[in-house]
Amino acid sequence: MSKEKLKQIFIEEATEIIEKMDIDILNFEESPSNKDLLNEIFRGVHTLKGSANAFNFSRLGEFVHHFEDVLDFFRSSDIVPNSTHVDTFLEGVTVIKETLTYEVEEHEGKPESYEACLRKIQEILLHVEPHHEASVVTCKDLTEEFGDDFVLSAPQGANEAELRSALKANEHLYKITLTLDTDIYLRGFDHFLFFKNLLHEGKILASNWREPTCFDLESFDVERNEIQEVVLYLASEKERDDIVDVFAFLEEEEFQVVLMEPLKTETKEPQSIQPSETTVELKKDDKEEHKEEKSKSIPTQKSFLKIDSQKLDELFDSIGELVIAQNYLGENGKIKAVKDAEVTKTIENLSKITKLIQNRVMSLRMIPIRDTFEKMKRVARDSSKKVNKQIHLVLEGEDTEIDKTMVEALADPLIHIIRNSIDHGIESDVQERINAGKGEEGVVTLSAYHRGGNIIIEVRDDGRGINKQKVYQKALERGLIKAEDELNDAQIYGLIMQPGFSTADVISDISGRGVGLDVVRNAIEGVRGKIDVTSIEGKGSTFSIVLPLTLAIIDGMIVRCSEKIYILPTLSITESFRPQMDCVHVAGGKDEFVQLRSELLPIVRLNKTLILDTKMPNPWESTLVCIENEKGKFALLVDELVGRQQVVIKTLGEFFAKTEGVSGGAVMGNGEVALILNVEELY
Repeated sequence: MSKEKLKQIFIEEATEIIEKMDIDILNFEESPSNKDLLNEIFRGVHTLKGSANAFNFSRLGEFVHHFEDVLDFFRSSDIVPNSTHVDTFLEGVTVIKETLTYEVEEHEGKPESYEACLRKIQEILLHVEPHHEASVVTCKDLTEEFGDDFVLSAPQGANEAELRSALKANEHLYKITLTLDTDIYLRGFDHFLFFKNLLHEGKILASNWREPTCFDLESFDVERNEIQEVVLYLASEKERDDIVDVFAFLEEEEFQVVLMEPLKTETKEPQSIQPSETTVELKKDDKEEHKEEKSKSIPTQKSFLKIDSQKLDELFDSIGELVIAQNYLGENGKIKAVKDAEVTKTIENLSKITKLIQNRVMSLRMIPIRDTFEKMKRVARDSSKKVNKQIHLVLEGEDTEIDKTMVEALADPLIHIIRNSIDHGIESDVQERINAGKGEEGVVTLSAYHRGGNIIIEVRDDGRGINKQKVYQKALERGLIKAEDELNDAQIYGLIMQPGFSTADVISDISGRGVGLDVVRNAIEGVRGKIDVTSIEGKGSTFSIVLPLTLAIIDGMIVRCSEKIYILPTLSITESFRPQMDCVHVAGGKDEFVQLRSELLPIVRLNKTLILDTKMPNPWESTLVCIENEKGKFALLVDELVGRQQVVIKTLGEFFAKTEGVSGGAVMGNGEVALILNVEELY
């Protein structure tokens, strides 16, 4: 494996470790007595240190070395880190991120906050760590490295009987042989790393090291592993598969795990006693029952495989083509004309299998939104400290699954919304909250759930709510609306999504509600979603993000206009209807409107908008589709509703990418291409 490939693997793993550290530190702040979390953070930093040094990332290695020291002190003492210490830990994670970028992109110098954060880490040790006399020992003993509780001081030449005497009840004895390749250090591993990982599975009883036979100091290469073989004996209650999992990243020829069978005791039975058939049968049944019980007691081990997301996208595209081909086969007139039961049955089976494959491949792209939600804890904590407010972030529905591409696109919009909710939504004066019957601590709730065929993500706060009158006046001043415009509550709240719009009287580090929310709207629309805002003054506000389940396939309403087929995203459709003649009105001799219950909606003729023909059918003889976009509601006039269908989205290429009113295309079952309409540009 090339060094560049190994470096790329390190970057990916380091990024995962850093993101997990952020979450673990925040969880540790909530439960500071949880040593397991502190140990998890320590292991992440320790892994980063070893990998950074392997790639000669000296700046990163130096920082994480000191970070590891302070974490090691807290995990081995009874002193509990306070809020200031946690602030330093989080700042340290930020510095690690920045330093990793410097190392990878080969920038000179160090990040701006590198030295300051390093001093804070060193000051923690100076103020809390008790001073010890300098030790005369220059090299750690293995028992100090791993802890006396885990490593027994068995002699290297201990025989099997001596090793078994150290076993406790229910413990197995494993013989593990490591013959690590010469490039093991470049891959971010070493022998002692596996020793430490094995301590989570049991106790190391003894180890034997075969040193290099011909060792030339002049030709010694620190990047090459010269240790030929290490044999160690492990006492563990775990099954062999659990031990093997420790070496999951090694090649098969680099390790061997052998379960040492118990020593057989020699017992002689009298030759005259022959076991009867009944006795043999009973023993066989007992053995089978024992096997069944054992198999039930062993939990099913899940194995995971990292796959390049591009390969998944290619597979998804292939499945889309398969769906199109299957639909074409099912709707082919010549095949339908064949009145054969076997042909019909085969096509039905093909349809079921295709649907099954499609669903399973789609599920590969679906991941829980938990990681994205967990990252928002850091955002809420940092924002609350900047504005000096007590904030409690509540997470709901973290296990809701969503398309991976949308998860990545959601991070920035959620950060904007949460920051604005904390800065402008939650009251600054604690007494104001108490007078309103609320708690001193502001509550921001981040939730996700399924509704119909969509994913709903909500950010709710229990703050003062949006001042509707103030928003309206600001919009008038900026010329966004006219005084004669009649707007409902949803349209007024939607004004805060305009670029640069803000009702904040004072500009702070975290902008007032509205600034940056146009970025939120654009990002959500970029993944074919929409965002709604509701608010009750004095009670709080809710931002609701409505997203499709996946980006590759949408649920569409197929309509016909001027003998052509078009697709409307059902996410934007509220209802379809055929109006009465007296409900249609004309203003100025050309603008048409339709009365839908208490609302007066403008009529948009699709054939006129797309310049298909000049026909002017009467609205009461046509079908109207009520569509809601960013500007409000309107009625789209079409000839006919054909049906509702899930379609595979296809891009139209660079030449047609900027075609107004069209967002993509889809291949229908009959082989024709239908355009997917962009409802934001139709009116």
